Amino acid sequence: MRRKKQSQLLIQYRYENDTNTYLIDVALDDYDDVYDDWDPAPFKRRFIQEEFDYFIVSSAEDIPFKYNVSIVLYLPEQKMDKNKEIAVESAYRNYYSYELGKINKSRIRVSKKSLYYFLLSMFFLTLGYFLHYDENFVFNILKEGVIIGGWVFLWEFFTNLFIILRDLSLKYKAYRRLYESEIRFIYTK
Repeated sequence: MRRKKQSQLLIQYRYENDTNTYLIDVALDDYDDVYDDWDPAPFKRRFIQEEFDYFIVSSAEDIPFKYNVSIVLYLPEQKMDKNKEIAVESAYRNYYSYELGKINKSRIRVSKKSLYYFLLSMFFLTLGYFLHYDENFVFNILKEGVIIGGWVFLWEFFTNLFIILRDLSLKYKAYRRLYESEIRFIYTK
């Protein structure tokens, strides 16, 4: 199975043995194809285009983390401009740096929410434990509601801890790999 996956990757992406790197090839007509048309910022600070990002991210998701990734941008030879290369690379790095920052903020927010859920859970479960049963029907329903609420908050705590934070950590790792990936420019006739 492992060999089959490796051969499938080799069909879709070029591989460099010496650097243990898969190459994600992107053909462009111009440097501007990388940039988001709606972003009015200067080139070095502009966001990259959504379709470009989607292609890069989905391609990188195909490649296991044990391999490096390089982005290879193919452009027409007559478009060669070193200053624009620098601007594209800067925009690329800025975009993925921004995405990493957003993921970090999400991780912090989920961690805080998890702590809040845990504390609420402990409060309700403790309160439910110390409330003694009585013959009063309404009181018994209230006690059961408090205990159920405690279990619900505990469930949310575990969901955040083991599912949402794990997903955010994997996303962070994927975007970090893209941020650190090499960008190459190849010019064709």
